[in-house]
Amino acid sequence: MPDRDKHLQRFIDATEAGIRARAGQYPDAMAMTDRIFTALKEVGDNNADSTSTRLPICDHLESAFAQARNGPDPIPQLTDAFAAIEPTFAWNRRAEAAGVGGDFYDNHANAMIVGGGGLEVRRDVTIGVSLVAPEIQYPRHHHPPEELYIVLAPGKWMQNDNPLAPKMSGDLVHNQPNMWHSMQAMTTPLLAVWCLWVGD
Repeated sequence: MPDRDKHLQRFIDATEAGIRARAGQYPDAMAMTDRIFTALKEVGDNNADSTSTRLPICDHLESAFAQARNGPDPIPQLTDAFAAIEPTFAWNRRAEAAGVGGDFYDNHANAMIVGGGGLEVRRDVTIGVSLVAPEIQYPRHHHPPEELYIVLAPGKWMQNDNPLAPKMSGDLVHNQPNMWHSMQAMTTPLLAVWCLWVGD
């Protein structure tokens, strides 16, 4: 079994700690959490083809990090672990971004951390991150895999036809399969890590 990069392992451990810190508030998300982090005990393949890429939106990262480091434990530790590996990310825009109106195209970015195109390639778990510039809304979308966000820098989230609701550093957002959802930055950038179970 290959060894996992120690910085990536630190990030995975910190992500799990951040999610489990809210287990009592989000019991419905814990079965998925167990599946994801049990699977991650087995190391996937290192992505030798991964090339780091930054977009102009990434200038907002330092502001997002500053917000996250003021969040409750263990969010500052997760933020530090994230910041240590962020320079290796291949940041990209949502595939459908060109068809979205307004300023969305240049004011958001995603990066895959674990999963297809990520730092560690595997087919059962996907972990990534979204960065959204102030006042920008990420469009409504849905997908078959169950999903869990852990919020680093605050923003607003909506599910199905419910209104946007603020989520603060450390909060979780649990999306059941095919649930419509969206997010919007407030006056500061939004930064959130997302986990999907795709192994079934």
